[in-house]
Amino acid sequence: MNTPQPASITSATVWQRLLEAKLVEGEMPVIDQTQSLTQPWYIRVMLGFSGWLGALFLMGFVGIFMGLAGDHGIVTVCIGAGLCTLAYTLFRVPKNTDFLLQFALAVSLAGQGFFVFGLFQLFRNDGAEVYLVILLFEVVLTVYVSNWIHRFLTSLGAVFAAYFFFQQSAIFGLMHGLVALAVCGLWWSPSLLRRSELLRPVAYALAFALLCTEGGRFVTRILFDANHGWWLLHGWRVGTTLANLALIISTVMVLRRLKFALNSLPAILGLSAAVLFSGFSYVAPGLSSALLLILIAYSFSDRVLLGTGLLGLLSFVSYYYYQLQHSLLYKSIVLFSLGLLLLAARLLLCRLFPESSLADTHNQKESAHDSI
Repeated sequence: MNTPQPASITSATVWQRLLEAKLVEGEMPVIDQTQSLTQPWYIRVMLGFSGWLGALFLMGFVGIFMGLAGDHGIVTVCIGAGLCTLAYTLFRVPKNTDFLLQFALAVSLAGQGFFVFGLFQLFRNDGAEVYLVILLFEVVLTVYVSNWIHRFLTSLGAVFAAYFFFQQSAIFGLMHGLVALAVCGLWWSPSLLRRSELLRPVAYALAFALLCTEGGRFVTRILFDANHGWWLLHGWRVGTTLANLALIISTVMVLRRLKFALNSLPAILGLSAAVLFSGFSYVAPGLSSALLLILIAYSFSDRVLLGTGLLGLLSFVSYYYYQLQHSLLYKSIVLFSLGLLLLAARLLLCRLFPESSLADTHNQKESAHDSI
């Protein structure tokens, strides 16, 4: 049986439909023709890995000559800055080949390594000022060097530098809350579509860094003692509160996108569920951060972000179950209550909105039929 072929949809058509739905504003972003839209993701990963491997060899090759020159931090910093400048020039070469792009990536990673090593040699310590300089350096590279993988890595470097800056400043447990607010603000910002080339790799880096900073605070109490003050004991509550705030704001944005009034029944139920999950995050750390990524992933139909959020959720729940601060009975009651709450929410939604559940079942049947 012949089925009608769908008409080809151009980028201009999609942008016009988004304008009519009032989801975007302004002119359509310029598509970067140098980036292949059909290139599989695993090829990009392997190319990125080759750049990292090349950077290690390049650092080792230049490091041999640096060892002959002695321990001079200012020289190492200048070499690192020079290599990053060379990488910036290579990335701006028109019609770059894959080899030139990966060579530029390797040069930049090597330059960043030398720059960081030189700072530690120059200051002779790992104080907060060192990580502040690294943070500013990574931000500059993120803004001015135009490459997706490079911007992803430098964004991660900037977040980790900020994390250690707060650690060395004896402000513990706050970074994951600030990253959660940044994730919420960037993913829901209209600028993500207008300046996708710059902001999309930063958005993915922040999402990944959210799970890293959330998990990194689990070892804070092992590495530091209680003499570090109030932030060591209670700072994680401040960070968790900021993450909960990001989760509630994202829930409101989803309700606004679905055109629900905040005083309607679906909005009240959604916000109530977000508040309840926020309360559980004080008992089971990391819950609100993982749910934030899952909520944004469903809203934007992003499978990469969804997989990251689900992996984070599984990791945080597993960590909570196997930690030794509480008894097994207490943790079982908490997880049982959380699961019961999720099942009750599912049942209530199916009762209140039966047409949505029927539509989901119909779509699943059509997908199964098409796959056959």
